[in-house]
Amino acid sequence: MKLNQKKNTNTMNKTTGTSNEVLEYYSKNWDKIANCYALDEEGYPVDPAWYRRRLYQQFLKENKPTSVLDIGCGGGWTVLDALQLGIKARGIEPVKELKEFGCDLIEKNGFDRSCIKQDDLAVLATLPDASEDCIALLSVIPHVPRENWDQVHNDIVRVLKPGGKLIVAYRNELFDLFTFNSITVEFYDRSLWNSNEFDSLHNTESIDLLKGLMTNPDLPGQYFTAAQDKSFGKLDRKKSNPFTIEAFLAQYGLSWKRSQFYHFHSVPPLMQDKVKGIKKMNHEAGINLADDWRGNFMCPMFLVTAEKK
Repeated sequence: MKLNQKKNTNTMNKTTGTSNEVLEYYSKNWDKIANCYALDEEGYPVDPAWYRRRLYQQFLKENKPTSVLDIGCGGGWTVLDALQLGIKARGIEPVKELKEFGCDLIEKNGFDRSCIKQDDLAVLATLPDASEDCIALLSVIPHVPRENWDQVHNDIVRVLKPGGKLIVAYRNELFDLFTFNSITVEFYDRSLWNSNEFDSLHNTESIDLLKGLMTNPDLPGQYFTAAQDKSFGKLDRKKSNPFTIEAFLAQYGLSWKRSQFYHFHSVPPLMQDKVKGIKKMNHEAGINLADDWRGNFMCPMFLVTAEKK
């Protein structure tokens, strides 16, 4: 049975189980995504994935897993990182163009191109119990529909060996509180006021009063994404709270070890064009503050290390 597949919908690819919107976006933009770890003319990363890869390289050096299953490996760079450290690495990538780029990259660096296969998260359901030392999901979980999160996390734990490591990126729900825009309004409505104790606040009148405190309460809009292809942004991607991630993982039998933050925003997004030297500031924060408490609010993404109990 393939993951991410729902009844009465044509948005899921029947072959891979991945959302067609995600596949189409990554296929259309494969060249940009394959080179997302490059630096611009000023020497700054062209994409926040650069900081994530840096944290992943630290993880590999500190934990030294015997092998890694890298699901959603993109252009293969993180597979190469593991191979060059003497780790037996396998990559899984659903987008053909990215898979071919990754195979070529691996081969050019003296490794077997068969290390990367074309498949996706659905491969987890086919793997034997307790068969993997380490699983990496560096750009996957945010695209998994909410209703499939239990199945995916249960499969991860089933497939990991006892003491096996998981390194996984989640979208940070708390960043929405920092943005001071429509996403902040949504965070109040969906998260802060979403309990019996605050039921009287969960109404249109309260939302209107909250908007009155803000200059841009309707920007950038629902399902916003920085991606140029706005159809990709229509996906309702689940977000996670870094303060509760330990308890969330524990219910599946995973022991939280560490959270690190990346894609720093020194100021709310709608303010960044008005701040001098913002690129340098964000870069220095990304280099130095991955483990700092500020990341809980100033970063839209965080990377979690966990271990099967």
